[in-house]
Order: sequence, then structure tokens, then C-alpha cells
Amino acid sequence: MTASQSRAAWSVTLAAAAILMVTMGVRQSQGLFISPINTSTGLGVVAISFAIAIGQFTWGAIQPIAGAVADKFGPAPVLAAGLVLLAAGMALTPFMSSGFGMVVSIGLLTAAGAGTGAFSVIIGAVGQQLAPERRGFSSGVINAGASVGQFVFAPLAQFLITAFGWMAALWSLAAVSLAALPLTRMLRGKPHAAPIAGATAEKTLRGALREAAQDRSYLLLHAGFFTCGFHIAFLVTHLPGEVQ
Repeated sequence: MTASQSRAAWSVTLAAAAILMVTMGVRQSQGLFISPINTSTGLGVVAISFAIAIGQFTWGAIQPIAGAVADKFGPAPVLAAGLVLLAAGMALTPFMSSGFGMVVSIGLLTAAGAGTGAFSVIIGAVGQQLAPERRGFSSGVINAGASVGQFVFAPLAQFLITAFGWMAALWSLAAVSLAALPLTRMLRGKPHAAPIAGATAEKTLRGALREAAQDRSYLLLHAGFFTCGFHIAFLVTHLPGEVQ
């Protein structure tokens, strides 16, 4: 690999890691807003938590759809749309005064935006542009970006809530999401000539889902992720309030 190719690979990888840092960091900071939203609106912890719970399902369900659209139209516009949805959901939340409104802004818009810019689309987009021998290392760096996002955005969101109020904090995070839009340009490159090992002919979304549902290893993997996601989502959502 030449020096220019190495720089290009690093640029794509770091841009992808930065996008994932924003989407995961914002998503995992939502628990900090339950108490101030409840205090301000009086909707109750149950109604707000229900909206976040709907968001958990939306976040997962949107990813195969976003991946299929990215395969057809390219990952850059899909990721850009995800960041816009994420920003729109956060920006609209302060204007919602009902449980249904919270479901729309937090459970649908914000979660769909974060899911569209989640692991599957981003790692797939980067993997298409890199040589096979670099894909594993790149995936590790991108995953680290998600962890950095959770580390950075939680104290940032708490500082903004304390200093300026929860509404301004949400609008600030929406602005940060929009600021990440230029990074999506880095993922517009052409696919690498070398195919992914084991790749077969192009499949439809329905065909891929049918094949996955019949794969025991895939189902067991999903069961593990369900267990992981359930308890981590529970802690991330409710632990901040208990600590407070």
C-alpha cells in the first residue's frame, strides 16, 4: 500500500469513527434528560422512559433498512440523512408536551437518525473502500469511536444541562450532529476492487433477512446482543437519575 493510499484509509476510518462517536454519544446520553424533562413538563418518568424504549426498537429496526438503502444509493447520503434526523429529533423534543410527542421526537426521529448512523452502515461503508487486510483494524478504530462518544458526550450533556438548561443542551447536541455532516463526504469513495471473503451474488433485503433468520449462529449472536442491549440500555437510561 502506498503512502497516499494509507492516508486515504486513515482519513476514511477516522471520519467514520467521528460520525459514530456523535451518533452513539448522543444516543447514550438520553438518560440524563429524563429528570429535567419530567420536572419541566410533568409528563412522568414512565412516559419519557417509554419513548426511549420505543427508540431502542427503532434504533435496531432501522439499521438493516438503512444498510439496504446505502447499498443502493451509497452510504454518504444515508449517513447525512441520519444525522439530520438525529438533529431534528433532539431539536423538536423541547416543543413536545405529550407522551405521544416524546415518542415521535425521541422514539422515532432521534432513534432512527442514530440507527442510520450506527455500526452497520458505517463499518460496511468503510469496509467497501478498504483492502481486506485493513478492514479488521479499521473496524476496531471505528468501534473505539463509539466508546469515545459515550465517554465525551455524557459529561458534555450534563454540563450543558446544568449550565444552560435541558432545552439548550438538546439544541446544542443537535448542532453538534449537524456539524458532523461534512464528514459524510469522506465515505463517498468507490468500493475497493477486492471483494469481501465469502461474498456471493447481490441479494435483496428480504432474501438477506430470510437467510439470517434461518442461520442458528446468527440467532445466537442476536440473543447475546439482546441480553447486552437490554441491561446496558436499562442502566444508561435510569442510572443517571438514581445517581442524582
